[in-house]
Amino acid sequence: MKIAKFTTQKKNQDRLNVFIEREGKEEFAFAIDVDVFIKYGLTKGMELEDDFVQDVLEAEETQKAYKLAINYLSYRMRAISEVRDYLVKKELSESAIKHAITRLIEQRYLNDEEFAKAYVQTKFNTSPSGPIKIKRELEQLRIPPDVVESVLSTISHEDLVEKAGKFVKRKQLETNRRSATEVQQRIQQTLMQRGFTFDIISEAIQTFWEEEDEDVEVAACLKQAEKLSRKFSGYDAFERKQRMKMQLRRKGFPYDVIERTLHRLAEEES
Repeated sequence: MKIAKFTTQKKNQDRLNVFIEREGKEEFAFAIDVDVFIKYGLTKGMELEDDFVQDVLEAEETQKAYKLAINYLSYRMRAISEVRDYLVKKELSESAIKHAITRLIEQRYLNDEEFAKAYVQTKFNTSPSGPIKIKRELEQLRIPPDVVESVLSTISHEDLVEKAGKFVKRKQLETNRRSATEVQQRIQQTLMQRGFTFDIISEAIQTFWEEEDEDVEVAACLKQAEKLSRKFSGYDAFERKQRMKMQLRRKGFPYDVIERTLHRLAEEES
C-alpha cells in the first residue's frame, strides 16, 4: 500500500483521512488524529507495511481514548474508575484505556486523592450526607480505602455535630403537631439514613434541642387526639378514651400531657 493523499475532516480539523493507492485507484484507508500523523511522520507516497499500519492504528486508538477522557473530565473532576468505566463503554481496547489513564495520571488530570478531598467537601457542604454515606459512595467509586479514611478524617467532630444540629433545630418545629419523642425518633432515623453515627445524632439532639413549652406539646397532642376521636367515634366513651390513650402513648406523648389533652378535649366536646 502507498499513501495517495490526506484530507482534513470537515467536522474535526484535528483529524485526517488517509487514502491509499491500490491497483491504480485511490481508496479511503483509515482516519487518524493529527498528533498520530506527526508522530509517525506520514507523507504522501509513503509505502505502508502491515505491521507499521497496525502500530499507527493502535496509537490512534490510544489517542482517541485520551481525548475522550479529556473531554469527559472537562465537565468536572472524576475518579479514575469513572474514566475507566466511561472508556470501556466506548468499546476501546484495554491497552488503549490503560495508556490513556496512565498519561492522565502523569499529567495530574487524574488523582484519586484530590478527587476524594473535593468530593467530601462538596458533599458535606452542599448535601445532607453524613460521613458513613459519603464513605459508601467513595467505595463505590473504587477509591482506595486508605485514601477514603484519610479524607474523611478531615471533617471535625464539631462540624459533624453542628451539621446534624441544624437539622435538629429545623425538625423541632414539627412539635406543633407531633410529640417531642416522635419528632426525635424521626430525626434519628433520618440522620442515620443520611450517614451520621448514633453518637453524633445523640449529641446533636442533646446540644441543639430546645426544651419544649408544655403548652406547645399539649397543643400538638390535641391535634392528634382530635383525629383519633373521629377515628374511634363508633366506640363507647370509655373504650374510645382507652384507645386514644394507647395511640397517643405510642406517638410518644407523656402520660400527664395525654391526661391534660383528653380533659381539654372532653371540655370542648361537652
